[in-house]
Amino acid sequence: MGDIVALEDVRLTLGGFEALRGVSVGFAEGKSTVIMGPSGCGKSTLLKVAAGLIPPDSGRVCFRGRDIFQMSERALLGMRRQNGFVFQDGALWENKSLFENLALPLQVHFPEVPAADRSRRVIRALERVGLEESASERPAALSGGEKKIAALLRALVTEPILLFMDEPTLSVDFAMTGRINQIIRDQKGRGSTIIAVTHDAQLTASLADRLVVMEAGEVLASGDFDEVKRSPHARVRAILSEVLKDIASYDTDLLELLDQDQEPGER
Repeated sequence: MGDIVALEDVRLTLGGFEALRGVSVGFAEGKSTVIMGPSGCGKSTLLKVAAGLIPPDSGRVCFRGRDIFQMSERALLGMRRQNGFVFQDGALWENKSLFENLALPLQVHFPEVPAADRSRRVIRALERVGLEESASERPAALSGGEKKIAALLRALVTEPILLFMDEPTLSVDFAMTGRINQIIRDQKGRGSTIIAVTHDAQLTASLADRLVVMEAGEVLASGDFDEVKRSPHARVRAILSEVLKDIASYDTDLLELLDQDQEPGER
């Protein structure tokens, strides 16, 4: 398969800051890609542009070869029916119950589905993670980890073929992280395309087929996981060493690979 999403020479300035600087990168269909880099490098911005949530100043963002920002309203709605997005802060509606939050994307994108069927799908999702008894609760009554799971379930309730995730396990305790990672691995096992920004070493090790490494609004490297982690590019190796230093327990040869062929002064 080819790229399901592709950016071509994308540039974007936000608040006077050049967030994306001529980014060209593709995301392979049916694969899981992790975007990484130092804080403030443009990872989350790239994710939102790739999802069609933020239009670029210039360049093209294509979904299966069609420019998202040139699509008709009907085509754009069709694309959004196939996508799910997990925001870093959860972005749950505070004035709606947990059940209503999960039901909303079904109501918006699949109004033809009978209400009873939508309800069954939401309850089934909540039962999967043991939150069915909290269905009537507002987000304020949920723990931070429960909010993260709710945001993930909301993105998955429409059964998307393409899932975008922005730090899905950030600020979540170990037990809840394990539950979230299992849900994501299950989604990967179903053949979904996943594009994620994460610093979670365990999630990266179990999820990533491909890596995109960024710095200062630019893509320094992209490709298969094994290919990128063996990059001869000194800055790519330095970023991977910093961002993935905790991954060694999951990918035992990574740090050894990153240390190979460095000059004494670089160590």
